[in-house]
Amino acid sequence: MTFQPRTRRAVRCLSALTLAGVLGLSGAAPYITLQPVSAYADPQSELDAAKAKLAEIGAEYQALQTELQQAGAQLEETASQIADTQTELESAQALLSENVSSDYKKGSVSLIDILLSSQDFTDLISRVFYVSKVNDAQTNAIESVKELQVQLQQQQTEQQQALSDTQAKVDAQAENQARAAAVVDSLSAEVQAQIEAEAQEDENLAAGMQSAQDASNGASQVPVTGNQSTSNNGGFTSGNNNQESGNQSSNNNQSTNNQGGNQNQNQPSGGGQNTTPAPAPEPEPEPETPSTGGGTATVSTPVGYALQMAGQPYVSGGESLAEGGFDCSGLVYYAYQKIGIMLPRTSGGQYTYFRNNAGRFTTSVSQLQYGDVVFFPGHVAFYVGNGQVFGATRPGQVAGYGNIGWYGTFLGGGQL
Repeated sequence: MTFQPRTRRAVRCLSALTLAGVLGLSGAAPYITLQPVSAYADPQSELDAAKAKLAEIGAEYQALQTELQQAGAQLEETASQIADTQTELESAQALLSENVSSDYKKGSVSLIDILLSSQDFTDLISRVFYVSKVNDAQTNAIESVKELQVQLQQQQTEQQQALSDTQAKVDAQAENQARAAAVVDSLSAEVQAQIEAEAQEDENLAAGMQSAQDASNGASQVPVTGNQSTSNNGGFTSGNNNQESGNQSSNNNQSTNNQGGNQNQNQPSGGGQNTTPAPAPEPEPEPETPSTGGGTATVSTPVGYALQMAGQPYVSGGESLAEGGFDCSGLVYYAYQKIGIMLPRTSGGQYTYFRNNAGRFTTSVSQLQYGDVVFFPGHVAFYVGNGQVFGATRPGQVAGYGNIGWYGTFLGGGQL
């Protein structure tokens, strides 16, 4: 025990002399540069651990993408139902308002008036029958309005629930993207390159890398919005005063959804006419010829206009830049509207329209041509060659490219 202090001093001296000798021999500056140490024991361990994490994240990401694809189709279907019900309600209200206005101007006809003015018994029967039918028509119109109001309220409730459910899925997608990005950012460039190479043969790994890449576009930070213009649940109107942003189409299938803060122009009676003008939409850029790997889009083609919207957020019911983005059928609607063709507003309506009116329509993927509008259950996009499609894909994603096999059963495609 009496030799311990001396031993420690000897060790310290020896260490100092050794270090001094090394520095002196090497001519190095009297400091040491520390190199970053990987969290893993060796590059192979780093690679294996990262692959396992990204594959797990990727499997979850693929499931979320499928759910969000279905959610987008549900939102569009509900929006279409609301639009149709809104149109029916406005027509029923207009008819009832017209009948009430006519009775007010003419004055009600009493039974005594009918009795005194009838020429004979046959004339009397005819007059009573006519008045009864008029009353029945008004009664039916009132009942129709009431039923449609209840139906509209139910559909709006369903849509709000669907929006809430979709927002939860988009939030989960954002969390998944953040985890994927954290894993990729922690890797060396060499390991990242090796994982990207192996992802070519591993679907889950590729999805994990895609999740990390998607984290940078910010689409999952855009709130999921829904129909903001179907609050006309009561009162009478004299017609449809809906104003679409930059679009005055009379197509019966046109959506009446206004997204992203657009002003509602529905005017229920009793409230007077709203004299506040609708905000003018932002001017939309003229498309330039994009460069793609599957074909050529000219400035005058629908696919050319659609491609200019790359990076725009997914907005349920959106069909213009003024609404902040597009849903899948809204982008197709927008692109064809730019060349003067007014399509039905929903993917289902567009599918039927193309089946009946396309100059060429095929159900074979191998026969698709660049610029074809392609249909899947609940989804529509543009075919851009090399097995790729372009469109507004799903909530929480921006308009962009995707593999044609990602969207389920191919229903067909073609051009007008």
